[in-house]
Amino acid sequence: MLFCLFATSPDIFAIGFQEIVPLTAQQIVQTDPEKRKIWERQIFETLDRRPDKKCNYVLLRSEQDLLWHHPDTYVELVGTALIILVKNELLSVIRNVEATTRKTGLRGMSGNKGAVGIRLEYHDTSFCFLTAHLAAGHSNVEERNADYQTIAHGLHFLRGKTILSHDNVIWLGDMNYRIDMENFTVRGLAERDDLDALLVADQLKQMMDEGTAFSGYTEGPILFRPTYRYDLGTDVYDTSEKLRIPAWTDRILYRGAQLDLSIYSRAELRGSDHKPVFGLFRAQVRIIDSVKKLALSRLLFNSIASTVPGEQSGEQLNEKLAALVFPPDIAELPPPSSDDLVWWDGPDCPGGVLPIHEFRRIPTRRKTNPFGSPDDSPLSSSPTSSDEELYTDALSLPTPMAPTQAQRKPPPPPPPPRTTKPQGTTTSLSS
Repeated sequence: MLFCLFATSPDIFAIGFQEIVPLTAQQIVQTDPEKRKIWERQIFETLDRRPDKKCNYVLLRSEQDLLWHHPDTYVELVGTALIILVKNELLSVIRNVEATTRKTGLRGMSGNKGAVGIRLEYHDTSFCFLTAHLAAGHSNVEERNADYQTIAHGLHFLRGKTILSHDNVIWLGDMNYRIDMENFTVRGLAERDDLDALLVADQLKQMMDEGTAFSGYTEGPILFRPTYRYDLGTDVYDTSEKLRIPAWTDRILYRGAQLDLSIYSRAELRGSDHKPVFGLFRAQVRIIDSVKKLALSRLLFNSIASTVPGEQSGEQLNEKLAALVFPPDIAELPPPSSDDLVWWDGPDCPGGVLPIHEFRRIPTRRKTNPFGSPDDSPLSSSPTSSDEELYTDALSLPTPMAPTQAQRKPPPPPPPPRTTKPQGTTTSLSS
């Protein structure tokens, strides 16, 4: 869940699924997307039933990994799906939404493992959400690291965008990293809530410390018991013949200077052999005044275009830019930046980020109605003016010149008749 600062309800829901369908050979060959659609309907029904409902959500994008098998049919990644919901009133400020996928199962040939990514731009801040299902097996740490590297370097959006091309990135999924301890020891420490002792042996923490996987990402403090693996429908760790060692396989990791993780926990649900995890983020969103940006761009372009290379006066481009005189409607611009000081990073706006509530307080010189009449216009701009008022104002206008009918030019004279040249005669002389 993603909140904008000072919001009362989440602006964005990002919901990731793994093993949304059984991992069978038939599903790997041809996955039925109906399960994902069932979850979509269930999510909307749950949101509609929430108490103190103050807003509605719409499905922005729902994606499963696709493997094109034939021009008319496709195979979906077996169980990994990502659903993005946004507030209905935010659709106008969310743009450039894209989705992509990357398979890692059977060296990229199978859809039983992999990742799904959805990117978007909220105002002028970019977000990338990813859900992943990495290689299973307690000892398969290298395989999980390889899956992460394949996704991190092989998942691409349009126009060359990668995961790290975004301001904020959030991973959520079944990373499948385990705890390197004996089964009996892990279960005992988990039951006593001695989580620090377990975290020392957590494979993912070790890989992040070594920089082998998820380098540069952050995870919130883990204050909940391992989420894997439970007997279905209970709160009891695995009692089957395999007696799997409990582990924190389900994780949320993120990167982005403007992301603030408020809550990181797990849901005590019993519909799966995993306990799902959830996170609540607050984010600062950048908003750029597009009108002012366009005006400044035109001003700079005109100044650069008027600079003649090698001109006799010796005027340099930097000097010309420094001497720019901005139009009166663009006032109070900050001083030029230097290597030691940048104008956009100050105590009022750390990192150059202006909170939305402050942006809304900024006075604007633009009219609220760009189609209204000028202030000095004799016509009323009120949409409730009566016909009599409009008629009276129309009479006060200068009388327009009466249109005169243009005289038609006479047609050109016909061309003179063509004369035919007489055919000559041939005379033969004979002696």
